Amino acid sequence: MITPLTAHIIVAEKNKLPAWEHEMLTQLFNEGFIKDITFITTPAKKIKQEFFAYRVFKKLENQWFRSLPDAFKEINLEEKYPDAIFTSLTDTASLPEADFVYISCLADNNYTIASIPQYGIWSMVFGSGKYKDAEPPAFGEVMNDETVIGSSLWVQLPGNSKMINVYEGNTLTVPYSVKNSLNCLAWKSASFFGYRLKEFLLAGNEVFLNKYNRIEKIDATIASIQKKAPGNFQLLFLFARNIFRYLGYKLRKKNNGRFSLLYSNETFNGGALNLASFKPVTMPKGVFHADPFIITKDGINYIFFEEYMYLTNKAHISVMKIDDRGNCSTPVIVLDKPYHLSYPFVFKWEGEYFMIPETSANKTVELYKAASFPYQWELVMNLMENIVLLDATLIYENNTWWMFGSTSNTPFASTNDQLVLYYSNNLFSTNWTPHPQNPVATDIANCRPAGKIFRINNELFRPAQNNASRQYGYALTFNKINRLTETDYYEEKVSEIIPGKDNNLTAVHTFNFSDGLVLIDGIIKK
Repeated sequence: MITPLTAHIIVAEKNKLPAWEHEMLTQLFNEGFIKDITFITTPAKKIKQEFFAYRVFKKLENQWFRSLPDAFKEINLEEKYPDAIFTSLTDTASLPEADFVYISCLADNNYTIASIPQYGIWSMVFGSGKYKDAEPPAFGEVMNDETVIGSSLWVQLPGNSKMINVYEGNTLTVPYSVKNSLNCLAWKSASFFGYRLKEFLLAGNEVFLNKYNRIEKIDATIASIQKKAPGNFQLLFLFARNIFRYLGYKLRKKNNGRFSLLYSNETFNGGALNLASFKPVTMPKGVFHADPFIITKDGINYIFFEEYMYLTNKAHISVMKIDDRGNCSTPVIVLDKPYHLSYPFVFKWEGEYFMIPETSANKTVELYKAASFPYQWELVMNLMENIVLLDATLIYENNTWWMFGSTSNTPFASTNDQLVLYYSNNLFSTNWTPHPQNPVATDIANCRPAGKIFRINNELFRPAQNNASRQYGYALTFNKINRLTETDYYEEKVSEIIPGKDNNLTAVHTFNFSDGLVLIDGIIKK
């Protein structure tokens, strides 16, 4: 049981917040984390004068790209929070103590807060690496054709002179659009505070601090890089280059091929894969095949996979047999619904076969049991409802069922860059407990599940999609799970599978194996 907190929110002098930060506060209220708010006004950040060409660029961009919902639309706080206290920074000496302070991105932060509250001072930073806190945000990443853009949440706790990074995540830049890239990043960032504050309240100050104190520190006053927007002539060059890059991207996107299944007759033991040795499984026109999972029963290899039909713009689950020479039987549809199905996670438990297909289009996590393996499946129950959880992947470890999946807290953000974890003592449960460290992975290059979690030399490994590219399903990473408990999760990247000139692939998306057979799906170069 979490006791609601009191909060001081430092905002710009207009008593307004951008829509994404208002969404963040709404989430905190809905979760019952906060009850009383004092909004403290301070001068807005000084915005450097923009060059004429940059102002023109922003207007043209509004016409050029379909805009996402504006994350920076100003929300009038006095209308949304009529019971809150509003005061100015000069009056803070007379304010009652609060449990925590949050500094808005729009507020000036060139001051010192004398007394750090019990639950710290929290603030968000846009940009990562060399773009951290750069002005204007998202401009450098887009103009330099970076595929990803990041943000991070920082907190200063009592007794610590430094701010610590408690959440750092990245997502794809929207190709060649500064405005939409920043919008996506801001909407995604709205969930950071709720996730980490919940963990802090459940774990306690000391555990939380020890967990994240290992991450790079910065000074308590975050120093802005304040990188200037380029001048008129430089911007004209960047704008022209951006147009040509965008046109090239649209052309490549229309001709990027379709996913198909590939196999290799090798025994996987955790070492490197030779992608050049993989051979494609014959695929008819009008479809693509993806997400292969293997079950070997009575010496026969059964491949369960997503079979997408271009005609209906929807996929079902099919199965086919494959022998050691790659000869495949005709695919048979084993599960079809009015909504899209993919990622048929098939597993054996207590002598029975079960399947959890991806059913996020129905906002469910559905458990099926084989009435007659492999062709007849019946619904057992919905493990979860009213949730968008992609590619649910289960493992039974330490007498506990663990469910990994990819999600997003808003329809305006990618579902490829937040990995969440749930656990239950019973497979047949509708009460799966969210892990307090959620999301347990936040890097778009290493989040979304890409196959069964497997054990090599008594160590657990989790395959993940690497979507840090203009090509969805570009590559794979293997992560070794070092800690998996009800309070702590830690994994480290140990290897990756990347398409390239030597293997005739442009993408590799899912990985599964059995004795003497390895399956992937990928896009073959034309």
